[in-house]
Amino acid sequence: MNPMRLLILLAMLLSSSSSYAEQIPDSKIDLQKSALFLEAQAAYDGGDYAKAIDLYKKLVEGGVANLAVEYNLANAYFKNGNLSDAVAHYRRAEYAAPRDPDIRANLRFALNAAGATEPYSSLIKRFLGTLSQNEWIMVAIGAYVIFTLLLFLGLLIRPAKRTLTKLSLLPAAILLISAGGWWHWQQLYTQPEWVVIKSGTTALFGPIEGSTAHYKVPLAALVRQRSTDAKGWIEIQYDGKNGWVKIDDIHRVSP
Repeated sequence: MNPMRLLILLAMLLSSSSSYAEQIPDSKIDLQKSALFLEAQAAYDGGDYAKAIDLYKKLVEGGVANLAVEYNLANAYFKNGNLSDAVAHYRRAEYAAPRDPDIRANLRFALNAAGATEPYSSLIKRFLGTLSQNEWIMVAIGAYVIFTLLLFLGLLIRPAKRTLTKLSLLPAAILLISAGGWWHWQQLYTQPEWVVIKSGTTALFGPIEGSTAHYKVPLAALVRQRSTDAKGWIEIQYDGKNGWVKIDDIHRVSP
C-alpha cells in the first residue's frame, strides 16, 4: 500500500473529528448554540450575510471550535465583501481539514479575487500538510501502539520474532514521519501566518518609518512571519520576498 494512503487511512480510522465542512455542530455543543447555528444558517440562506456573520461570531466567541462554523463564517464574509476575514477563516478551516476540496477551492477563489498570490509550499511541506496536526497525533499514537504490539508479540512468539521485528519497522517509520508532520504544524506557532487587512500595505526594507519601499502586498493576502521587532513591526514573507510591515496592517490567522 502507498505510504501516504496508509497514513490517511490511519488518520480516518483513529480521528474522531470530521473533515466535512457541511456538518452541523456536534453533540458536545449545547442546544442553545445549536439553535444559534441554525439561525445563522437561515440568515445566510436568506442573504442576510451581516446577520449570519454576527451569529457565527457569537458561536466562535462562545468557544465553539467547529469546522462548519469556521467554513460558513468564511462564506458569509466573502458574500459580504470582507475578503480579509474570508481568507482568514477559510485558512483556519483548512488547518483543521487540509484535504477538504471545498475549503481549498474557496480559499483559492478568495485569494484570486483579492489579486493575492497563494502561499508557496515545497513538496515536503505539501506532504506534511496533507494531514492536520490532530490527525498526525492520532497516526503517531496508532503507529506507536502497533509498533509496541509487534515487539511484544515477538517476545511471546519466538519463531516469528524476526518477521515481527521486520514488520515493526513500518510503524516505526510512520512514527518518525508523524513527528515531522507534528513539527510542520508547530511552525505556525513560531512563524505564524497573517492576513493583510489594510489596503495599500507596502513591505519595507527595514522596520522603521521612512525606510525604502520593497513591494506592495495586496489586501487579504496571506503572509508568513519571519521575525518581529519590539517597535510594532513584523518581518513577513510574501511571494518569496521578505519585508517589514506594521503590525496594525495585518491580522494573525495561525493559533
